[in-house]
Amino acid sequence: MIIRFTHAVVAAALALVLCLGPDTAGAVEGDPREITLSAKQQSLVRRVESYLNGITTLQSTFFQQASTNEFAEGQIFLSRPGKMRIEYKAPNPILIVATGKFLSYIDKELKNITHIPVEDTPAAFLLNGNIRFDPKRVAFYEAAEEDGAVFLTVGERADPFAGRLTLIFRTNPMSLRKWSVVDAQGTITDIVLTDPFYGGQIDPKLFTLPEFEQIRSGD
Repeated sequence: MIIRFTHAVVAAALALVLCLGPDTAGAVEGDPREITLSAKQQSLVRRVESYLNGITTLQSTFFQQASTNEFAEGQIFLSRPGKMRIEYKAPNPILIVATGKFLSYIDKELKNITHIPVEDTPAAFLLNGNIRFDPKRVAFYEAAEEDGAVFLTVGERADPFAGRLTLIFRTNPMSLRKWSVVDAQGTITDIVLTDPFYGGQIDPKLFTLPEFEQIRSGD
């Protein structure tokens, strides 16, 4: 089976947007699995923030595997702030392009394109200029460094049962290599960057849509 939706990157961004977005009215009882960060763990979180904010460009192939036995592969190109391209490998026909103000979701098979303001999408987290894990909005479940890797697991404080996101980094030097999303239904989706390259030049044409101008809009 293939995953036709934007799970590879946008699902992970969704978990972060839920954690880092506007305050949600009404507090709920916390998840007993939540941890209180020690001074060492707080420093680790700051290191992760600094690293993520330092990413200017990223290009990589990726593969994703869900606990529902769905699998997909593709390529991601990211140029912060504002631009992103996620292109799935055939037979998956989905292409996602953020061009600055808008994110375009394209189904090449159905010849349909939907334009959404980036600020209204989960991708806004990846594309904005400042990434911060605000403890008023983020619940922490793990913050650890061991065996040359950093593990950070977070969730939405306002709804602790909405799901969790785990980011996994290599250290020396730090490099984002994998993330895992557990949604509210318990489905686990692992996303692995197979050959990430940071800081390189990316052809700006990848963030334009001239070849899809004739596709009918679904927005």
